[in-house]
Amino acid sequence: MDTKSARLVRKTALSPDTSDFCFEVADGRFTGLEPGAHIDVHLSDDMVRQYSIWDWSQDGRRLNVAVKREDAGRGGSAAMHTMDEGTVVELGGPRNHFRLESHDRHVTLIAGGIGATPLVAMARELLNSGQDFRVYYLVRSRDYAAMDTQFRNLGLDEWYHLHCDDTDGQFDLSAVMQSMPMGSDVYTCGPEPLLNAILEAGSALRGGAIHFERFAAASDIEHAPNDSFEVEVQSSGAVYTVSTDDTILEVLKANGVHVDFGCSEGLCGSCIVDVVEGEVDHRDGILTPEEQASNSFMCTCVSRAKSDRLVLAL
Repeated sequence: MDTKSARLVRKTALSPDTSDFCFEVADGRFTGLEPGAHIDVHLSDDMVRQYSIWDWSQDGRRLNVAVKREDAGRGGSAAMHTMDEGTVVELGGPRNHFRLESHDRHVTLIAGGIGATPLVAMARELLNSGQDFRVYYLVRSRDYAAMDTQFRNLGLDEWYHLHCDDTDGQFDLSAVMQSMPMGSDVYTCGPEPLLNAILEAGSALRGGAIHFERFAAASDIEHAPNDSFEVEVQSSGAVYTVSTDDTILEVLKANGVHVDFGCSEGLCGSCIVDVVEGEVDHRDGILTPEEQASNSFMCTCVSRAKSDRLVLAL
């Protein structure tokens, strides 16, 4: 996978647990810098993590990501927070699976905690295009509203609402849904309970659609049991067994079958392949329910098979 060397030129604390990281590419420039896009940060040979871009320079040489330190997490955020200014890392991407669609419908952005990072970029784009929109930023307390200044610096005025649980109580999601104009779209990113609540409240949405990005793959959330199955490589006819302890990606790599990959956790989409035959047990956090239901493609790093065999277009 193509990467670019970039130097951490500025690290800024935004809240007690969140910092902003500004990277500058050594040679060339990034393309595909747009709202919803993320980069891969190669923290070590076996640790690649994805972070949403919230700001970037017009020449494509600098970009900003905000990272919340999760001491009980998978190690990526801790590694980011120990990084000193001047450190050079490899960055992959950008890639975008959370794209802001272009239309003239009303848009409501609902950000939960660090999920605000892609929505800051979306708010900037909507503001610049003159589109009708509003923003809700939900946090535990004002001290932990890491992206509040970034939202306010856009000059959103009455279109921006900061909700602090400790002073404002429970957020009335149903009222927000019911107040949206007919045909409105919702873009949301945040913790799994928030996303589930928004999807459930979506029944009150009159037309439009809910677009969301997860922090965790479905495999992390559901803890479904594993069964062994077979995968067939369509081009060669080779058949390999995927045991209960292996992933499809691991088996393919071990047998010399090339598949791109990034996070290996079902969140970046790098390892998606087309499925010719078979039923997929989707465990990623990136494909929409409609895409999963189609059984046309899958994330080989986390998803498995419901059928005895999957035939992959490789």
